Amino acid sequence: MPFTVRPLRSDEGRIYLEIVNSAIRGLPVSHYPPDAIDGWVVPVTDETVRDVMLNAEHEIRLVAELDGRAVGIGALILERSELRACYVSPDAARRGCGSALVHEIERLARENGLTHLELAAPLNAEWFYAAHGYEVRERSDVVLGNGHRMAAVWMTKNL
Repeated sequence: MPFTVRPLRSDEGRIYLEIVNSAIRGLPVSHYPPDAIDGWVVPVTDETVRDVMLNAEHEIRLVAELDGRAVGIGALILERSELRACYVSPDAARRGCGSALVHEIERLARENGLTHLELAAPLNAEWFYAAHGYEVRERSDVVLGNGHRMAAVWMTKNL
């Protein structure tokens, strides 16, 4: 399926969070207990949308579209060589959307002079990133914005 990947627009903060939350409530539920899922989800409010759009960490944010509908998001932090996010709505999962986002993130990283990328993958996505050439560096927890801890796989890839 041909996905179009483009920059996130300034009026798409709500869509960004809705895609993230639908993805979290999709595939990861088989790998995490309900309290971890609830701690990972970001409530979609005017305040959280505003916080996302402030973009304090200077993420380069992308949207993947299928037939003109936003179905995935991705984010890159150049200063940290970090693939920060790749979330796909459950109805678009395993159809090439995540791959399209990762390929564009890697292209942007190379274009900006990065030689490697790092990421913290949720347990359910380790296979996905491994299939894209990422290698496990370590397994440990991440602390979510609300203080919840969640098991993750730290991965890296030379570009």
